[in-house]
Amino acid sequence: MVGDEPQDVDFGCTSIYGARTRRGLVQVTYGREQYLVTPAKAREMATFLLEAASAAEGDEVLMHALDRAGLSMTRAAQVLMAVRQERQVLERRAREEARRAIAFDQKDADPTE
Repeated sequence: MVGDEPQDVDFGCTSIYGARTRRGLVQVTYGREQYLVTPAKAREMATFLLEAASAAEGDEVLMHALDRAGLSMTRAAQVLMAVRQERQVLERRAREEARRAIAFDQKDADPTE
């Protein structure tokens, strides 16, 4: 549920070994829901959470600064949206660079190459 008030929901993760899959998995618990994900998906989820948390803090700082500078809420929201668009471009580029670096590292680690 999306709203202005933060929700205090239990969240946790634990590593497990899947007897059927014979692979390491991550059990993610959010409230009463539990999900099993691969370690790679868990890392991706963690990255997205960290990025969103940092962005939320940045949004808050920006909005406070714009308020102190005397911008109307409407104009401040427009500036915030422009900043978010720029941030998305930078994050997309960073993810692409990270994927290329991982692919390069995996190629170097492959003894058959």
